[in-house]
This record gives sequence, C-alpha cells and structure tokens, in this order.
Amino acid sequence: MTDYVYDMSDPERDALTQHFLSTKNLGCSRFACFAVEGTDPFANIARQLEREVFEQSWGNDAATMKKEYGPYDEASVFFMAVDTQDGVPAGVVRMIRNSPAGLKTIVDLDDCIKSPIAPIAIPIGDVMQHHAIDDLDRCWDGATAAVPRKYRRRLATAHVQILRVMALAAMRENVQHFVSVLDAPVVRAARDVLGLPLVPLVDTPPFTHMDAPNNQAVYAHVPTLLGLSQRRNRKVSQKIRDCFSANTIPSVEQLAAR
Repeated sequence: MTDYVYDMSDPERDALTQHFLSTKNLGCSRFACFAVEGTDPFANIARQLEREVFEQSWGNDAATMKKEYGPYDEASVFFMAVDTQDGVPAGVVRMIRNSPAGLKTIVDLDDCIKSPIAPIAIPIGDVMQHHAIDDLDRCWDGATAAVPRKYRRRLATAHVQILRVMALAAMRENVQHFVSVLDAPVVRAARDVLGLPLVPLVDTPPFTHMDAPNNQAVYAHVPTLLGLSQRRNRKVSQKIRDCFSANTIPSVEQLAAR
C-alpha cells in the first residue's frame, strides 16, 4: 500500500524525482510533463511540492495538507512538470475526481465553517442544479496548483504542455464540468490570458480559504474550451483546441514524453 506523504525532505524528494525520471523516455526538452495517479508512489513528489509552495505562501504545513487533501488522495491525478536538467519538480496541478469523499470544492461549500458565505452552507444539490451538473462523476475539481518561485516566470512552455495533458485526460474521461477554488491572480490570468470561461461557483463572492485571502470558487463547462480559438490568446487557444480536434490523439504518457 502506498503511503501518501506531505513531509518529505528535499533530498528525499529529489532522489524520488530522479528515480521517476529514470523510468521515462525523455526527449531533448528541459521540461517534461506527466500525468501521475494519486495512488502511484511517485505522486509523493507532487504532494511534497504542494506542501512546499503552500507552506511558503500561506503557512499550510504537512499536517494541514494531509487533513485537507488526504481524504482525496486516492481520487486525485497529478499533472506534473519536471525540470529534467536539474532533476526536480517544477510545477504541479492536482485534479480530484468524484469519489465517496466527494469533490473538495463542493464539499467545502457545504460546510458552514468553510463556506464563502458562512455561516450559510451551500448544499451539493444546489451547486449541481445551478450549473446543470447531472453527474458528479463527469466533474473534476481543480484542487491545487503549485509552482516553485524560481520557475514562475520560466514555465510558459510547460504551462501549455500541462494544459494539453490535462485536456487529453479530461477528454478521455468525458469530463464535462470543472470546479475549483482559485486565488485572484490565477482567476485573472485564466480569464484574461487564456480566456478560460470561468464563472463564480453558485454566484459566490471572494472569500478566505485555508487561511489564504481573496479566493474565488469557480465553475467552467469543459466543452466550451473548444471555443477558445475565438478568444484573446490565439496561440495558446489553438494549442488547446488542437488537443480536442485531433483525429488521432496520443496517450497521455506518449504526449508527456515528447
């Protein structure tokens, strides 16, 4: 059984990352992107990166991360960028699939303590009705996005690669809906740079989440991503649209290894 840990040391994380890279056929690109299931032992690389970034930014230590995300570990898939030159993780996005634990964003809305309009909770049924979600198994929760400070201005190519890998995985799993809690700069970038059609989840206002201020719960209808070519960033939009419109789509591992 895999141990899901958030408190690895940097040497342990780097050793595991180098072991992970040794199992892959890498190209000449410095950054490679991979989809890693939450049950895979290598997913602990992503958990360590999450904890590192969240602790530096908001003081969320390993115990907090385990408490908040541990119930969703087995339903998670991590989309991870790795610096193959330095042998370290360079960024990660965690998506949570529906499971008996639910979807974290929607579960948190239904909690009077965590709800953005506390002390009023928002029932799961109200979320589904408001956004016409008929099956939570067709919904992904964008639970975390973590990039170390030194890579935040150097990952434009890797960002597109991560988006492509996520788009392929979402298409294969017939994902129709996306929910998340994002901080304000991420929401602005998603809307203004990538043109993603994000709307406030159940019309909720910004709120403090896990001690991080100015967050927004958001919703997006995944198939509308096909319309990105008409939005502002045409180059990025075209790359995303190509993922959905290609006649022959490679596997996630094949794409990630390119």
